[in-house]
Amino acid sequence: MKPVAPEPQKPTTPPPAETAEQQKPAAPPPAKVAEPPKPARATPAAPTPAPTAVAAPASTPTPTSPPGPKSPEEALDRVNAYFNSLDVMSAYFVQKNPNGQQAEGTLSMRRPGQFHFAYAPPSTLEVISDGRNVAIRDKKLGTNDVYPVGQTPLKFLVQDNIDLSRDTKVRDVQVGRDGIVTVRFDDSATLGGTSKITLRFDSRANALKQWTIIDAQGYETTVTLSGLNATYRRDAKATQ
Repeated sequence: MKPVAPEPQKPTTPPPAETAEQQKPAAPPPAKVAEPPKPARATPAAPTPAPTAVAAPASTPTPTSPPGPKSPEEALDRVNAYFNSLDVMSAYFVQKNPNGQQAEGTLSMRRPGQFHFAYAPPSTLEVISDGRNVAIRDKKLGTNDVYPVGQTPLKFLVQDNIDLSRDTKVRDVQVGRDGIVTVRFDDSATLGGTSKITLRFDSRANALKQWTIIDAQGYETTVTLSGLNATYRRDAKATQ
């Protein structure tokens, strides 16, 4: 029996190669672009209320800033009332002497009758009134000149119940636009003869500012005050 020859095997056809296109990886799907947020709907701003106009306060006189006197007579009354209302006063002073030199110091006063001028160095002077006498002391020279308080040209500071028109000879009273009252008068009772005195009083601040004394020999001394502190009598009628 003849052996049966095996059937020739058909060559296996390899599967067709994938095309290049098939070999390319698939492109990823396009990413979605987020839409920009929609602008918020504008809300109209509430109208800003207009500021309410405030009327300026009326410029009425106050106790610390009384109106200026309207006549010389009223001005003199105001000056008299001021001195008579004072109880205690202190101030810094600058004194211009007849020789043109200046001295300074502090003034303390208690009405009626008492005052103390304490001069700062290099001055060696001290002027004190105890209500009866005035003493002018020079510490350097060791002198102590004393005379009655009634003969001081500063009686407007120390005399109780002062009335310039009664106690002196008033020559002139002027009222400036700035409220400064200037009173010029003669005092014949001062030591050595008649003294010519000029006072300057601030009627708006209700304060003594300056005095000038020309003595019987013609020597002129001016004292200017600043930094005043004062207390007043309870029964005072002056406008404070």
